[in-house]
Amino acid sequence: MQVERFLSNIRAVEEPIEKWKMLSALQDRNETLFYKVMLENITEMAPIVYTPTVGQACQEFSNLFRKSRGMYYCANDRGEMSAMTANWPQSEVDVIVVTDGSRILGLGT
Repeated sequence: MQVERFLSNIRAVEEPIEKWKMLSALQDRNETLFYKVMLENITEMAPIVYTPTVGQACQEFSNLFRKSRGMYYCANDRGEMSAMTANWPQSEVDVIVVTDGSRILGLGT
Protein backbone atom coordinates (compact mmCIF):
# COMPACT_ATOMS: atom_id res chain seq x y z
CA MET A 1 0.00 0.00 0.00
CA GLN A 2 2.75 2.48 0.92
CA VAL A 3 4.66 1.73 -2.28
CA GLU A 4 1.61 2.30 -4.45
CA ARG A 5 0.77 5.56 -2.67
CA PHE A 6 4.33 6.84 -3.03
CA LEU A 7 4.47 5.83 -6.71
CA SER A 8 1.19 7.59 -7.36
CA ASN A 9 2.52 10.77 -5.72
CA ILE A 10 5.87 10.73 -7.51
CA ARG A 11 4.28 10.00 -10.89
CA ALA A 12 2.06 13.05 -10.48
CA VAL A 13 5.16 15.29 -10.40
CA GLU A 14 6.59 16.43 -13.74
CA GLU A 15 10.03 17.85 -12.87
CA PRO A 16 12.70 15.15 -12.40
CA ILE A 17 14.53 17.18 -9.72
CA GLU A 18 11.29 17.33 -7.71
CA LYS A 19 11.03 13.54 -7.99
CA TRP A 20 14.66 13.33 -6.81
CA LYS A 21 13.73 15.45 -3.78
CA MET A 22 10.79 13.17 -3.02
CA LEU A 23 12.99 10.07 -3.20
CA SER A 24 15.63 11.71 -1.03
CA ALA A 25 13.01 12.65 1.56
CA LEU A 26 11.65 9.10 1.48
CA GLN A 27 15.14 7.75 2.10
CA ASP A 28 15.45 10.07 5.10
CA ARG A 29 12.06 8.96 6.51
CA ASN A 30 11.95 5.27 5.67
CA GLU A 31 15.06 3.73 4.14
CA THR A 32 13.44 0.29 3.86
CA LEU A 33 10.54 1.67 1.83
CA PHE A 34 12.96 3.71 -0.30
CA TYR A 35 14.89 0.57 -1.30
CA LYS A 36 11.67 -1.37 -1.89
CA VAL A 37 10.46 1.37 -4.26
CA MET A 38 13.86 1.43 -5.98
CA LEU A 39 14.17 -2.34 -6.39
CA GLU A 40 10.62 -2.91 -7.60
CA ASN A 41 10.71 0.08 -10.00
CA ILE A 42 14.36 0.37 -10.99
CA THR A 43 13.71 1.17 -14.67
CA GLU A 44 11.51 4.11 -13.68
CA MET A 45 13.56 5.30 -10.70
CA ALA A 46 17.12 4.92 -12.03
CA PRO A 47 16.96 8.06 -14.23
CA ILE A 48 15.88 10.01 -11.14
CA VAL A 49 18.61 8.84 -8.77
CA TYR A 50 21.29 8.65 -11.44
CA THR A 51 21.83 10.05 -14.94
CA PRO A 52 20.45 12.49 -15.91
CA THR A 53 18.75 13.92 -12.79
CA VAL A 54 21.60 13.38 -10.33
CA GLY A 55 23.72 15.79 -12.39
CA GLN A 56 21.29 18.58 -11.63
CA ALA A 57 21.13 17.49 -7.99
CA CYS A 58 24.94 17.69 -7.81
CA GLN A 59 24.96 21.15 -9.35
CA GLU A 60 22.34 22.32 -6.83
CA PHE A 61 23.78 20.33 -3.92
CA SER A 62 24.36 23.34 -1.68
CA ASN A 63 20.64 24.14 -1.87
CA LEU A 64 19.40 20.54 -1.70
CA PHE A 65 21.61 19.07 1.05
CA ARG A 66 19.54 17.69 3.92
CA LYS A 67 21.76 15.32 5.89
CA SER A 68 24.90 13.21 5.61
CA ARG A 69 24.77 9.54 4.71
CA GLY A 70 27.68 7.21 5.06
CA MET A 71 31.21 7.92 6.21
CA TYR A 72 33.47 10.57 4.80
CA TYR A 73 37.22 10.74 5.13
CA CYS A 74 39.61 13.53 4.32
CA ALA A 75 43.36 13.45 3.68
CA ASN A 76 44.00 14.21 7.36
CA ASP A 77 42.30 10.91 8.26
CA ARG A 78 45.00 8.90 6.51
CA GLY A 79 45.98 5.91 8.62
CA GLU A 80 42.84 6.19 10.77
CA MET A 81 40.31 4.45 8.51
CA SER A 82 40.36 1.17 10.43
CA ALA A 83 39.62 2.89 13.73
CA MET A 84 36.93 5.04 12.13
CA THR A 85 35.13 2.14 10.43
CA ALA A 86 35.11 0.19 13.71
CA ASN A 87 32.53 2.75 14.90
CA TRP A 88 30.11 2.07 12.01
CA PRO A 89 26.75 1.07 13.57
CA GLN A 90 25.84 -1.74 11.10
CA SER A 91 27.66 -5.07 11.21
CA GLU A 92 26.79 -5.95 7.59
CA VAL A 93 27.90 -3.64 4.80
CA ASP A 94 26.81 -4.46 1.24
CA VAL A 95 28.35 -1.61 -0.76
CA ILE A 96 31.40 0.59 -0.40
CA VAL A 97 32.06 3.45 -2.80
CA VAL A 98 35.48 5.07 -2.85
CA THR A 99 36.11 8.29 -4.73
CA ASP A 100 38.51 11.17 -4.63
CA GLY A 101 35.48 13.45 -4.84
CA SER A 102 36.87 15.48 -7.70
CA ARG A 103 34.39 14.63 -10.45
CA ILE A 104 31.02 13.05 -10.93
CA LEU A 105 29.30 12.69 -14.27
CA GLY A 106 31.75 15.10 -15.86
CA LEU A 107 30.92 17.84 -13.36
CA GLY A 108 33.65 19.70 -11.54
CA THR A 109 37.19 20.49 -12.55
